Amino acid sequence: MTFETAMERLGTLRRFGSPGAPERVDWILKRLGEPQRKLRLIHVAGTNGKGSTCAMLASVLQQAGYRTGLFISPYIVDFRERIQINGIMIPKEEFAGLMEQVFPYAEQLQSAGDHMSEFELLTVLALLWFSQRDCDVVVWEAGIGGKKDSTNVAACVPVTVLTSVSLDHTELLGDTIEEITRDKCGIMKPGGTMVLAPNQQDGVAPVVLEEAKKRDSRVVQACMEEIKVLRTDLHGTDFLYRASRFHLPLTGAHQLLNACTVLTVIEQLCKKGFCIAAEHIQQGLERVRFPARWEVMGEQPLVIIDGAHNPGGIDALKEAVMQYLPDRKITAIAGALQDKDTDYMTRSLSGMFAHVVTVAPAHPRALDAKVFAGLWLGYGQQACAAGDMEEALRKAKRLVGKNDVLLVFGSFFTAAEAREKLKYHFMEK
Repeated sequence: MTFETAMERLGTLRRFGSPGAPERVDWILKRLGEPQRKLRLIHVAGTNGKGSTCAMLASVLQQAGYRTGLFISPYIVDFRERIQINGIMIPKEEFAGLMEQVFPYAEQLQSAGDHMSEFELLTVLALLWFSQRDCDVVVWEAGIGGKKDSTNVAACVPVTVLTSVSLDHTELLGDTIEEITRDKCGIMKPGGTMVLAPNQQDGVAPVVLEEAKKRDSRVVQACMEEIKVLRTDLHGTDFLYRASRFHLPLTGAHQLLNACTVLTVIEQLCKKGFCIAAEHIQQGLERVRFPARWEVMGEQPLVIIDGAHNPGGIDALKEAVMQYLPDRKITAIAGALQDKDTDYMTRSLSGMFAHVVTVAPAHPRALDAKVFAGLWLGYGQQACAAGDMEEALRKAKRLVGKNDVLLVFGSFFTAAEAREKLKYHFMEK
């Protein structure tokens, strides 16, 4: 089987799962010898900040000498970004070989009327590869939820992590912060330790503590009072944490929250026998890279890509714009999916841009660009629709001067497409 054939096979599965995802994954893992039992996984759930938190953790653990697996979603440029070891994506031939091994089990389930999703099969494939490649530790990002998520099959989990929780995927997880938090707390392990990210919305911490009590689990709250910012700009932040100085190249106050969470997780890992020194943390944070998270792609004009798409992400984006781009003329390219809270997005950000060019992301659930433009116009924001990303970039180029700003946001699918095409419009040599 070639990589292309493997991707075609994966594409035949439904994108989203149905009830019973962990059970389906566990059923296949048992037939593969339960590879997850050979692995130590740091399981990370939440609404926003999961990916950045995972990237930081993996980078620090790698610098500490651990063979570190990383499982994340979504991808931005290459599908194989989702499965990495020490920063290197799974090779195409190994992905294809593993798909050949695991796909027949998905077919068996389908024949029995139990349909597996793409994400569920990818979960199996990742665990098998990490096990075969003898990873010392895996940073393991949950999908949409927690309790019913296909990633919730780990056997050895030194620490679980709950990043920022906000309203997203309400059709699956619940309509309130409390319901969503309860679902995500499903990754807690009896007698285990969960690190809770700082600055949570009201309602999160009480549910976490209640769920921890049920499982006899320990909750450690990351605390921003331990951090003192020394300098911050578009290219990152220098800060002190308990007298040690660190540089974080990821920009924004929300990334500092994620870094605080990571530092707290590392402290807990050290208590459980991991050997991670201050210099490993410094090197790991300095070297972390994560595309489409306030990613500066050009300087004249300033071009920034961000995958913000839900209320929590939009709040963080708004805060970053106000902090780093005051009094700058900003043109935005925005594309969103139909099931996102686009009313919140347009209501929160309208008036911050000189112009918004809307585009439909390359995705089956994309919101029509003209409909999206109408939402912006409804809040008094100047906006127009583009037929595709090429046209959006051409329109934006006519609106953006050398000293102005182009900001792309609204969906990781929008960010990925823009990231690929920007070089043909704003980065000519």
